[in-house]
Amino acid sequence: MKKFLLHGALGKALRLSCENRLKKVDYAALAEPFLLRNEDDNAWRCEFWGKVIRSAILTNHWVRDAELAEKIRAGVQAILKCQTADGCISSYPENRQCQGWDIWGRKYVLLGLLRYYRHVDADPGVLEAACRLTDHLFRQLQSLGVTLVQTGNHGGLASCSVLTAVMELYSVCGERRFLDYAEQIVRLGCNWTHDVFEAARNGVLPSEMGNGKAYELTSCFEGLADYHLAVPDDRHLDACRRYFEGVRNREIFITGTGGIKDRSGEFWCSGAFHQTQAGRGVGMFGETCITATWLHYCLKMARLEPDSPVPFQEAEKTLYNALLGAMTPDGSNWCHQNPTPLTGGDRRPSTDQILRVYGKPFHGNDCCRAQGPEGLACAPFFILDGADESVLTLNMYEALDAEFSDGTRLAIAGGYPFSGETTVRLVTPGARTLRLRVPDFCRSIRVNGEPVALPADGYLEITRSWTEADAVSLHFDLSPREVAPPDGSPFTAVKCGAVVMAEDSRGSVPDAQLAVEWNGRQLVDYATAGNAFSPDNTLRVWFPNQGASRTSSAEIGSN
Repeated sequence: MKKFLLHGALGKALRLSCENRLKKVDYAALAEPFLLRNEDDNAWRCEFWGKVIRSAILTNHWVRDAELAEKIRAGVQAILKCQTADGCISSYPENRQCQGWDIWGRKYVLLGLLRYYRHVDADPGVLEAACRLTDHLFRQLQSLGVTLVQTGNHGGLASCSVLTAVMELYSVCGERRFLDYAEQIVRLGCNWTHDVFEAARNGVLPSEMGNGKAYELTSCFEGLADYHLAVPDDRHLDACRRYFEGVRNREIFITGTGGIKDRSGEFWCSGAFHQTQAGRGVGMFGETCITATWLHYCLKMARLEPDSPVPFQEAEKTLYNALLGAMTPDGSNWCHQNPTPLTGGDRRPSTDQILRVYGKPFHGNDCCRAQGPEGLACAPFFILDGADESVLTLNMYEALDAEFSDGTRLAIAGGYPFSGETTVRLVTPGARTLRLRVPDFCRSIRVNGEPVALPADGYLEITRSWTEADAVSLHFDLSPREVAPPDGSPFTAVKCGAVVMAEDSRGSVPDAQLAVEWNGRQLVDYATAGNAFSPDNTLRVWFPNQGASRTSSAEIGSN
């Protein structure tokens, strides 16, 4: 794709994230722990270089900012200078390597280097550094006489999540030994206590897999999805599907996030069933790292099951609610805890995690401040798939302009998902198929004013010889729709199309993207509610029933 410009809420957020966060980062400072190898307190400074650089690279793939591009190049050169003769890139001193978060951090370095190679500069030196880093890791494990599940945190889940980076390396260079490394990890099952992939196939709940650590566990299943794409195996596909459904049905809140069991522990805990249980301190907070990782996994499931609209339905819910709601209005920061409250919760900007935990500042870095921009940068992959330029698939309808390598141009106009009217035009004449995901709140689709029959679910395909005058118009029903919680408790939430509505303690909110009155309450879109990021600015999603009819519980599988 030659050009891709988003003009709606996600596009605005991408540009703000670039300008006010990613261009402000000191990338040399993020690399410094790898140069000094002084991380001897079991901390995770090692994750920030890779997390931030890869989000910067993907963001700049869409926004194309020259200043950010230069910072990315300098950041990659800084980390390459940290590689020792044996190939190692680690922030831990040698006597502590393969402990704590060391391998987790090396994973993110590898992912950052590979994204640079794919999207910025196919520099053979960068690929060589990635290969040497990976070879050193597996030689080191052999010399220590340990396997990945015997290293790091959370019973090996953190270390074994390097699987997705190893598979990315294999997809870039195709060298067999990297696939062999990946096979070793898959055979280990990613956890010291039991094989989490086998557990998924046996119907074990996500909260009971390993120790239930949401972020790391999902990262391991990301890697399994990649492994299956390279080495197809029905067992692996079944495990990926079952994990996806387990998380979707039991862990993901109505807003599209999840994964904080309490105010500090990011564990699966059947959180979707705790959304309305005030006072328990369980399942009421969604972590932005989980939000971004869930989006990654939705992308992997879309590749595994290309005809299913479900991963895109889930991603849409996450992008326009949890993800946008987690970012401060200026894009400079993100919240660590993103509430789905019953009685009123607030969002607060993330703070320096290393300072908070160890009393040592590390440039204001927080895992969620690093991961939020990554989630945003993934958004275009969900919206439009033009890999086959004869069939253009639209999964969401944010306003955009796109141009493909064959010269085809496509434009979407409208305020989706905060407006009920959207128009799609293929600006370049020619015979092509438009494949449109039809959400359940779509009421009509017309081609040049003529209605077309809507499918019961899934996709509508329109094949014709297009002219510049042709237009496809979509009408969405954004009237308030009541939703029941999956635990059957006597509360109700409200959605308008894909948008979750919330009550803001300020009453009316001038910058709301969508506002409605419901049962005497003034509601605004979840992403806007609480956007003062202050303890004084609370928001509420679930409300006590008032005798009105609600959505049937059978509808709640997708929230």
